[in-house]
Amino acid sequence: MTTVDEAWRRLTVAADGPVLEQLRRAARGEETTWWLSLYHWDKGMDPAAPAALPFLIALVREPDRPNRERVLSTLAQLVAVGRSEAAERVAPGWAAAWREHHTALEPLLADPDPEVRLTALGLTERARPLLARIPVETEPWLWALQLAYLGAVADRADPAARALLTGALHGAGGPDAPAHRLAALQGLAALDAAEPERWADRWAAAVLDPAAPAAVDRLWTRPDDDYRAELGLEVASIGRSLPPRAATHLSLRLARAARDADRPELCAAALEAAWHPLLDLPSTGPLWLTTAGELIDHPDPRVRHRAAAVLAVLGRAAAPYADALHARLADTDGDEFLDGSTADQARWALARIGDPRVLPGLVRRLTAVERENGRGYVTGDPRRPEPYDALLPLHGHAAVLRPQVAEWAREGESHAWPWNHPGARLLAAWDGTADGPKPPADPEAAARGLLRVPPAWRYKEDRNLYLDAVAAVAELSRRGPLSPGVRAAVEHALSLDRRLSPLHDYRAVLDDERLREVLRSALDGEAVVMPPLSHWDEIDFE
Repeated sequence: MTTVDEAWRRLTVAADGPVLEQLRRAARGEETTWWLSLYHWDKGMDPAAPAALPFLIALVREPDRPNRERVLSTLAQLVAVGRSEAAERVAPGWAAAWREHHTALEPLLADPDPEVRLTALGLTERARPLLARIPVETEPWLWALQLAYLGAVADRADPAARALLTGALHGAGGPDAPAHRLAALQGLAALDAAEPERWADRWAAAVLDPAAPAAVDRLWTRPDDDYRAELGLEVASIGRSLPPRAATHLSLRLARAARDADRPELCAAALEAAWHPLLDLPSTGPLWLTTAGELIDHPDPRVRHRAAAVLAVLGRAAAPYADALHARLADTDGDEFLDGSTADQARWALARIGDPRVLPGLVRRLTAVERENGRGYVTGDPRRPEPYDALLPLHGHAAVLRPQVAEWAREGESHAWPWNHPGARLLAAWDGTADGPKPPADPEAAARGLLRVPPAWRYKEDRNLYLDAVAAVAELSRRGPLSPGVRAAVEHALSLDRRLSPLHDYRAVLDDERLREVLRSALDGEAVVMPPLSHWDEIDFE
């Protein structure tokens, strides 16, 4: 520690003392708040994190260290943040430090503590240590996770990784075989993510095996865990861990097979597994249209609710199922773990379609969430939309909706900031008087930033990248023809199969539609303006 560069030693963070002193206290085994200083909720990691990395690794490799669990947790959090594109801009040198030191964590895969081995699994980036560890792993639940992770980190051309996974798949026998096959198929699906349908049929057959629930409960339940492993929950969790396109194809095949086999709990699990890929990849929407439309009348309320949520996200593409959605407006059932009812999702889906039958009383129905005494939801799960978000695209029906919105806005006049009431903001957006984002000082450079949009989601991306770049393109479109460099950046962004939004819930779909419309119009030579977007940083406490 005494050899650390003086410039780094002077760095101070949110805690009372410099990072160097915090690391000294950690090395002495003291329980302090030092780990909070290397990670910041708003920007990710502290600039001192690259220099601290080798010290953290040295500390977690000491098995008898009293604060080892806390140090390891901090290290795992920093590594997760460090995998983002923005990390190198916030903490220069992190990528080089991680490349140099990450293999020193691989011995933790053989640690006597299973929880340490589990954390080390998420820090492993090579197949070799897993190939050595998996054959001797003694915890069945951890062995299954290691198989899945092997498929994620191994190269497709690695014969040893493929042999181990296929051996686990074909060599499974006895009462444990269903759980072994599921684990092996999860790893193979991750390994062959570029061919997402390769294992879809075998995956559906393995999940629908009548012996699978008991095998999963017996083998995948962790020791001392208060909750038993359930097949439906595990299927949804596996879907979230796979690459989005692979998860989509496996979930789609399972949803159809589970419907035909009268296994509604697995059909609902398949829809849950497909939800986040649907939000992330625009190309997955057309794949789900027919299946979601057929499931909207499913006898199980959980399936109906999630199918209606899928159709709501699909927007105008769901128009062929408008009558089926309209028939669900009286369906007050739903999924007990999700916000709202099937009727709420069907109403929003009809609003997204622009069906005039749903317009009378629409605002009052949407704003019911504000008259409730609180509601619970997970941001990224299917839920009732915020009224502003749901109504913003409906400016074409303003003649019918304006009186309803005006009444909603008047209800907010008793608040301290009536001009900021979402109803008032909505009317201003419809009238074209809402204040949009100011164009960047150098719009040409900001527009070229669209070339930096990565092809896959990363943790804690820079939100301003999207707003600044699209606002810059809109500004340049009003000045004249776009330059070749800007046109190339716009074409690159439009070609990506991802949402041009940093959000991870339904708002990502709404904003992506508007941002793409701006970019396409600018590319066609039109003079465009930046449209109003969802609330990226605001919550309507009204």
